[in-house]
Amino acid sequence: MTGSFLRLGAFVLGLLGLRGVELLAPDHPPTAPLRARWLVNLGFGAVNGIIVSLACASCYALSAQGEFAARLGFLRGLDLSVWTRIPLEIVLLDLITYLLHRAYHVVPLLWRLHVVHHSDMDLDVSSASRFHTGEVLVSSILKIGVVVVVGISPQGLVVFEAAMLTCAQFQHANIRLPERLESGLWLTLVPPAMHRIHHTPTREDTNSNYGTILTLWDWLFGTLRRRSPDPVSFFGVEALRDPRSLGIRGLLALPFTLPKSPGAFRTAG
Repeated sequence: MTGSFLRLGAFVLGLLGLRGVELLAPDHPPTAPLRARWLVNLGFGAVNGIIVSLACASCYALSAQGEFAARLGFLRGLDLSVWTRIPLEIVLLDLITYLLHRAYHVVPLLWRLHVVHHSDMDLDVSSASRFHTGEVLVSSILKIGVVVVVGISPQGLVVFEAAMLTCAQFQHANIRLPERLESGLWLTLVPPAMHRIHHTPTREDTNSNYGTILTLWDWLFGTLRRRSPDPVSFFGVEALRDPRSLGIRGLLALPFTLPKSPGAFRTAG
């Protein structure tokens, strides 16, 4: 329960705080109507938040069962202080998140779910909530498996969830950072400019910059992409430009209505 409240608090603070920064220092002018997008994005966020809270509660319960988890989780066998263990758990979970994100772009069935996130025709803090419920369910189930196999502690899980949510909101935010700060973040934590490239329709862009918290994995696995920003930002999926099909109903049905030969809908291959 504490983890759910912490996650909710991080979500609300991040949403309101980053929205304030977006109004003061935007990176680009709006590229799609804000009100319709926010209704869709926060609608998904409300429903998915319940699923994630239930999944986190399950993960917390499993990780708290020391005897059961000790037989499976290799971290349980390491004599680590809490100050060493929690950062290590965050790094491991961030690596799993990076690999899962790549899988959503490579596996056709998973891309059908993930395309809902990429269908957003603008990018701001609300975009961090725009995920198909099916994707959230798949990710939550896999997360439960990772918690058991790796042996993630309850404390590490709670801290990671709060950090991941905050970083996801930050990297989607429509904010322009000071040049020196942004340059430093490219070497450490994922900045908005880096993730902005990931959300452009160009295949080479979309198949890059998968990181959520650390930029380390994109550097290490060769998926980092840096280039000069476009004069006018352009987001979304080229074949999904009709706002009438981008309401909640249309997006919920989207994985089932994509053509069998997705063509422009695919980003891998």
